[in-house]
Amino acid sequence: MMHKGTKGDGEGGQVFVMFSLLIVVILLFAMIVVDVGFLVVEKRKVQNAVDAAALAGAQELPDNPVAAEGLARDYFAANGVDAAGLTISFECTSTILQVCNPALGKYDTIVIGGTSQAPAFFGGVLGMVGDAGCWADGCTVKAAAAACSGACGSSTGQVDVVTVIDHTGSMSVTDLQNAKDGAMTFYRTFDYTRHYVALSVTPPVHPTDLCDTIENWTQPLTWLPVGLNNVYQTAPNVLNDFSPLVSTTSCLDRASGSSDVPGPHTNLGDPVKAAMNELLNNGRPDAPNGIVLFTDGAANIMDPVAAAAVGATGPCDYAMKMATQAKAAGIELYTIAYGAGDLCGRDTPGSFWYNKTAVELLGAMATDADHFYNEPRTSDLDPIFQTIGLQLTGKTKLIK
Repeated sequence: MMHKGTKGDGEGGQVFVMFSLLIVVILLFAMIVVDVGFLVVEKRKVQNAVDAAALAGAQELPDNPVAAEGLARDYFAANGVDAAGLTISFECTSTILQVCNPALGKYDTIVIGGTSQAPAFFGGVLGMVGDAGCWADGCTVKAAAAACSGACGSSTGQVDVVTVIDHTGSMSVTDLQNAKDGAMTFYRTFDYTRHYVALSVTPPVHPTDLCDTIENWTQPLTWLPVGLNNVYQTAPNVLNDFSPLVSTTSCLDRASGSSDVPGPHTNLGDPVKAAMNELLNNGRPDAPNGIVLFTDGAANIMDPVAAAAVGATGPCDYAMKMATQAKAAGIELYTIAYGAGDLCGRDTPGSFWYNKTAVELLGAMATDADHFYNEPRTSDLDPIFQTIGLQLTGKTKLIK
C-alpha cells in the first residue's frame, strides 16, 4: 500500500510541476501579448499624430512655412505625443515656381517625423523577433508623414472645371482686365495633361463672334463660348495664347453702351446652368469637376421660360436654384464676389432672396464658406484665382 501511495504522490508532483510551468508560459505569453498591444497602440497613436500634424501644417503652405511648423507642432501635441520626438522639414514636390520655390521661402510639402516610447515587459524578446526598436526597457516607436498643398505630389488626378466671367457694364475697363488677368493665372495653375477647362460668360456672346456681346435677347447667343478642352497650354503651366480659351478670355468686352444688350444683364442662373450641363454632358466620367463664378453684383435678369420651369421667383432665386442643382450633381462651386454691394431687388417680394445682398446670395451659392471669396475691388485677383486652382487640382493631402 505504501508503494502505491508513493507512486501516486510522484505523479501528483509531476502534474503540479507541469501545471506550474504551463502557468508560467501562459503568463509569459500574456505579457508578450500585452507588450505587442502596447506597441501597436503606440504606433497607431504616433502615426495619427504625424498625419494630423502634416495635414494641419500643409494648410499654411506654400507661403508661410513658419506658421505651418507652428500649426504642425500644435496638432502633434494635441494627439498626446511628446514633442521631444518631433521633427519637421519642408520640400518641393511640384515644379511650379508659384507653388514651390525654396529661394523665396515657398514650399508645397511638409514632412513630419515622430518618435515615442512604448512600455514593454519583454522588449528584448520583441527586438529579437523582429522589432529592432525594442530593448529591455521598452520599444521606440517611429512614424512619418508628408502632406502637400495644391498642385503637388505625384498624383495624376484629373479635373474638369468651368470659369464663369461677368463682363457686364458695371465692370469698369480696369475691373474686367483684372478679372481676365486672374483667369489667366487660374488657367496657368493647371496642367493641360490632366486638367480640362471651359469658359462661360454673362451676358452671353454671339456664337459666331465670341468676342462680342449680343445686342438683344432675341439673337442667337451662347453662354458657353468655349467648351472643355486641354489645348490652352503649350506645356504644363505655360499658356497657349492662340487657344480658344485664352484668346476668348482676352477679347471679352464690356457689355455697355448702345451697341450691346440694353438694360440689366447680370444673369447668373443661365451661365451656371450652361457650365453644369457642360460638365455633366462632356466632362470625363472619373474626373472631379468644379465651377468658378466671378461676378461684381447680384442677379438682375433671367430667362423667364427656364426660370418658370424650376419655379424661380426672381433672378437671384433662379441663380440659387441652378447652383443647388450643380452642387447636388457633385460639382464644387466657387464664387468670387468682386466688390458686389447691390441687392436682389428684382426678385418678387415673396421670394426668399428679395432685397437680400449679393454677398448673401453668392455665399449661399458656393459649396461652403471655404468656396466663397468676398473680396473688395482690388487689382490683385491673381492670388484668389491661384488658390482656387490649387484647391481644385490638389488640396491638402497626405502623400507619404
